[in-house]
Amino acid sequence: MTALTRNIFIRALTRDDVPEVIDLLQSCHRRPDGTVPPRYGESHLRRMLYDATAAICPHGSNVLVAVVDGDIVGVVAYRSAFISALGWEIAYWGASPRHQGHGVGGRLLDAALTQIRHGAAPDHFVLVRTAHPAAFARRGFHPLPDDAALMRAQVRGLRLATLESA
Repeated sequence: MTALTRNIFIRALTRDDVPEVIDLLQSCHRRPDGTVPPRYGESHLRRMLYDATAAICPHGSNVLVAVVDGDIVGVVAYRSAFISALGWEIAYWGASPRHQGHGVGGRLLDAALTQIRHGAAPDHFVLVRTAHPAAFARRGFHPLPDDAALMRAQVRGLRLATLESA
């Protein structure tokens, strides 16, 4: 574990964090031409993030942020899945480009999966669509046959090495 990963503080999103988290998610997912995919558009993210802080939406996201030296350097959003009462999904996940490769994303992902594990039954599942399948495969996710970027894990099969070995 690097010095940076030991100094990461993970906490829930606050309303004051929303502008910084929007910037972070957009920087993580910016295309080479400078654009961001529609799901990372400012109005979409703003609505989702403010809804998460209001805690009044039945299917609202739970959002965790990683903080290092007072700066938000990563974010993960998860929620119960719309498609099933037995499912969860990782909706957004990212670490600032400057902090990628230092354990920020892994710590956030493990924190979200730990929260899911505490709120779900062992036979529930977790879905994620990702461009980083290795990070999820290490935690017990498997690609779906029709779409390798869409991965699934049963809650009972989750492996959370970062938190369990810390």
